[in-house]
Amino acid sequence: MGKKLFSASLLLSVAMFWGIAFAGPNVKPGKWEITTKTEMTGMPMTIPPVTHTQCLKEGNLVPQSEEANQECKVSDVKVSGDTVSWKLVCSGKNGRMEGTGKTTYSGETMEGEMRMVIQGAGVEVKNKISGKRIGECD
Repeated sequence: MGKKLFSASLLLSVAMFWGIAFAGPNVKPGKWEITTKTEMTGMPMTIPPVTHTQCLKEGNLVPQSEEANQECKVSDVKVSGDTVSWKLVCSGKNGRMEGTGKTTYSGETMEGEMRMVIQGAGVEVKNKISGKRIGECD
């Protein structure tokens, strides 16, 4: 009986370890309202914040706005605890931009940032990202 109890305890411990090791960030899937505040180096004027909605779910936790004048590709998405990080390359009307981003989830809210450089111009774009869950996806 002792061996069976030990084996059961060992299996339970391994299962709990793997559950913790592979647990995703603390984010409630659904429809999110995401606000981005942008700052550009050398730009004296303030750019007004932009708000959009996005359906966030497991496997798709990178906040992205869908601007008609640019096309962006996300790569190297990594999850560490409650933080999701990524690389981003955008091309379009305003030229090519490359950068990185990260956001930390806290259940139904999030905070993060993206840093991009406009290629050829050397202008750095800093985006502060905040968001909150507002309901279920459509």
